[in-house]
Amino acid sequence: MLKVCKWTPGPPTDGRGDHHDGKAVPSPGEPLTFVVSSGAVDRHGDVVSPEGWRLDAYRANPVVLWAHDYRRPAIGRAQSVWSDGRALLAHLEFAPTEFAREVEALYRSGYQQGVSVGFRPLRFEERRDARTGAFLGIRFLEQELLEISAVPVPANQGALLRSDGHGGAAAAEVVSLLRELRR
Repeated sequence: MLKVCKWTPGPPTDGRGDHHDGKAVPSPGEPLTFVVSSGAVDRHGDVVSPEGWRLDAYRANPVVLWAHDYRRPAIGRAQSVWSDGRALLAHLEFAPTEFAREVEALYRSGYQQGVSVGFRPLRFEERRDARTGAFLGIRFLEQELLEISAVPVPANQGALLRSDGHGGAAAAEVVSLLRELRR
């Protein structure tokens, strides 16, 4: 089975973390809302169609993993997952384990924002430059969600904690449009 995990490993850190952006985050115990995927061109040059998500199997086993590590136990679950036509969103809650609570605390304190999706491609096509024919990436038209992962650096730059009521989908769409205009 072909499995795609949309995550970009980042450089090693010095342990000091990142800054807090001051956005309001739900109180402990409340689920966190994330944009888990958008239709924007990701860091690999791929596009995952928001309308193409098949969610039935995931809803039966709504696992949240750490960095697409299938060998570790789940660190959480999705209370709900849905597509709004522009992005795939989810309400996530974290497991009552020490590591899962540590990851949750990173989100709630603003030190980590990103998530990523693991999926099985069902239908896809190549993305090519209209002028040169150069390969740009893959456009996933239909895909089965397998898991959502907490990651420090997502491949989809809009796959972020949604604490401002708007999420990262709009910003990711703007970035994608600006890239297209430059070509």
